[in-house]
Amino acid sequence: MNSARRWKPFWRWEALLFALVLALAIAANFVSRADWPVVGPVLSIGLLVAAVVIAVLLVLPLFRRTGRDSENTRRTLDGIELVPVVPDRTLRVIETERRQNAIDAAQAKAHGPITAVLTPDASRWLGRELRVAVDIVGDDGVIYRAGFVPREVDFALGAELRALAARGAALVVPVTIEGGTRPFTVEFGLGPVPG
Repeated sequence: MNSARRWKPFWRWEALLFALVLALAIAANFVSRADWPVVGPVLSIGLLVAAVVIAVLLVLPLFRRTGRDSENTRRTLDGIELVPVVPDRTLRVIETERRQNAIDAAQAKAHGPITAVLTPDASRWLGRELRVAVDIVGDDGVIYRAGFVPREVDFALGAELRALAARGAALVVPVTIEGGTRPFTVEFGLGPVPG
């Protein structure tokens, strides 16, 4: 199963980028204190510029309308073809214990059947592993992360969802939220992915 896991490249991993910003700032501080008349200030400015560039790369996706955050959370479904699935089995969403606020908000805003989109290449905050996320779509169009699909279907489903995403589509699945109070559990219906 470990060979089927997918990982973010190191250059996209937020923890590494945070560490690089910190290391470059510390290095610039040491260089600026060194007794190097011309090289010290120039090298210090170069290190600080590199730290600022990396910091901007970390923050920039948050300000773009279609940008994704560190967890690859969808912000909108505008311009995405929604492909419904006819479920033939029900699976439990994993890691819902970390998403109780989002699940509660999605349930409070639901006035009818609850649906979710499956998002490939998502991750946990500061995590490197890429997985398929279950993002509940509220009646108001707001998207709430509920958790991830079980690992036994993650790899094969992720490949099919990446093919759908390449053509601008996303898979829509029915969702059931179990429990009247916390902790909520979430189940979703899954069937063959339409080609």
